[in-house]
Amino acid sequence: MNLTAFVQSLEHRLPPATAMKGDRIGLQLQSGRSEISSVLVTMEMTDGVVEEAIQQGADCIVAFHPLIFVPLTALTDSERVGRICTKLIAHSIALVVAHTNFDAFPKGTSTLLAERLGLRVEKTLVPDAVHEGFGMGIEASLDTPETMMDFVARLHAVTNAPVRHNTGKSDLVQRVAIVGGSGASFIDAALAARVDAFITADLKYHDFHRTEGALTLIDPGHYEMEQFVPLGLATLTEEIAKYHAETLIVTRSRTVPNPILYYPNTEKYRAAQQNTLHHA
Repeated sequence: MNLTAFVQSLEHRLPPATAMKGDRIGLQLQSGRSEISSVLVTMEMTDGVVEEAIQQGADCIVAFHPLIFVPLTALTDSERVGRICTKLIAHSIALVVAHTNFDAFPKGTSTLLAERLGLRVEKTLVPDAVHEGFGMGIEASLDTPETMMDFVARLHAVTNAPVRHNTGKSDLVQRVAIVGGSGASFIDAALAARVDAFITADLKYHDFHRTEGALTLIDPGHYEMEQFVPLGLATLTEEIAKYHAETLIVTRSRTVPNPILYYPNTEKYRAAQQNTLHHA
């Protein structure tokens, strides 16, 4: 498939205008390539992911998190971005990124987690002003209310990680807001939505203090919330190939790119996260 046509089709489905201001999305490395035949989909670019792409003969990687975010002054093997860029160029592997425009996608990051939790998605938390159905975060609900501790346990089982939370306005939960990834800036939107709980990542100590007694904040971790994204991006990539009647091999990376270790159960959680990549 033509690389330019693929990027255009991806951006047709995930409009760049729906991404957060300043995000780095789209074609990040062409690597001298105009045609692609095999795509590896991953959440994060790591040395392990690149080696996996090389070994399986992938000529394009679709990643969720941008590899190149700040202006580069040099490409050297002494740091991660330079090392990975050099390897991709040397092996003619293109890199395409879909990040917060996938977050804003109706079937994107937050919806993928909601489905895993057995939630019914109701609407977008902060709708995009132009693109109908797009926006940041979702509001969703359980068919039957359950205790907050049961719900936290459900999230723990789904994300395969320790979970931080505070005490909100109720011991029961039915309506939930979700913003995949770093969503502290959406706390006010969650409060305004009058949900029982807000699931997001990278929350600070003072965020938990601020909402105590008003809204249960639940933080299962950044990677932990987003580990289902490769499945969604792979599905989208397959749909693009089918639409263009192109033969495009699409695989999801089996390399866990999560840099977080857990004490005392790293092996337990990593094994569960690896299983998710293999069988999600």
